[in-house]
Amino acid sequence: MGYLLEPSWAFFVTALVSLFIIVDPPGNIFPYLALSAGFTPAAARRLAWRACLYAFLILTLFIAVGRLILEFFGISMPAFQIAGGLILFRIAIDMLEGRGHFNRIDTSSSLDAADYGDVAMVPLAVPLLSGPGAISTVLVLTSRAKTLIDNGLVLLSLVTTLILAYLGFRFAHLLVIYLKEARLRLLTRLMGLIMAALAVQFVIDGLTAAFPSLHH
Repeated sequence: MGYLLEPSWAFFVTALVSLFIIVDPPGNIFPYLALSAGFTPAAARRLAWRACLYAFLILTLFIAVGRLILEFFGISMPAFQIAGGLILFRIAIDMLEGRGHFNRIDTSSSLDAADYGDVAMVPLAVPLLSGPGAISTVLVLTSRAKTLIDNGLVLLSLVTTLILAYLGFRFAHLLVIYLKEARLRLLTRLMGLIMAALAVQFVIDGLTAAFPSLHH
């Protein structure tokens, strides 16, 4: 029984780590604080809940129909694993160098809730929590899922990640005391390194599936 559960356990850990890194709950604390500035505590809590709910619905849609999307466009699972791995590797490089979407400390100061109609949807849910990187990660994980249990584990890892994101928002004012700028930048780079390794593994798995002779 333990042998049967071992691959599923490993897959869940991979899915959870991948989604946690790409969703980046610690890094999203600063944009959330900027966008919820001036909100009452109750309104800020509702904002956090709605943002995580929207992100959950968006990413769950891709978990549910990810394979259908790939089949509709005639994309094989190995091909998407390779492409998705390369995309995630590029994102990992941005994380390691503190560029683009992951340079949230610098960009959060320019965010103003008045610039958006519904800040829970844009920019919190999209693109911060469920942007292209998160969607690509979900699709790659779905393409690697071999059973319905694996698909359920992807969903469980998503729920876990978004619960952590909600708790991060909920207690943002306390966490920001400990997540100093230097610590957050270091954490982002460490997560980028892990993401780079996972992305390379996705590519290797895709190549192995596409070219079985590589086993030998």
